[in-house]
Amino acid sequence: MIPVFVTLVDLKPLAGCDIDPDEYNGVAVRCYVPAKDEKSARLLFTDVLNECKFELIEEDFFVQVDLVEWENPDCDNAASHVQEARETMDVVFSEFIGWGHDDPDAC
Repeated sequence: MIPVFVTLVDLKPLAGCDIDPDEYNGVAVRCYVPAKDEKSARLLFTDVLNECKFELIEEDFFVQVDLVEWENPDCDNAASHVQEARETMDVVFSEFIGWGHDDPDAC
């Protein structure tokens, strides 16, 4: 079975992104990346971010799902995202949590 890596990142939407950069200064999202190893996962993730017109602001972690003890194994959303990533062999995004340009914590 192909490994899936999970990452929690803050992203900045750029011109051409589905998330309007005039409305949102950034988004936080958990992503599920299927790949044989971390190097391949990071390459795929970078390609998808570029394709989706996101700039990486910050990465909190990037780890293989099966090796994570703090990830809730009973979380239906996480399990569904992992399964979808394995089936499609593409990056799967969880729910985006955005902030505007006037947010005091905005980058």
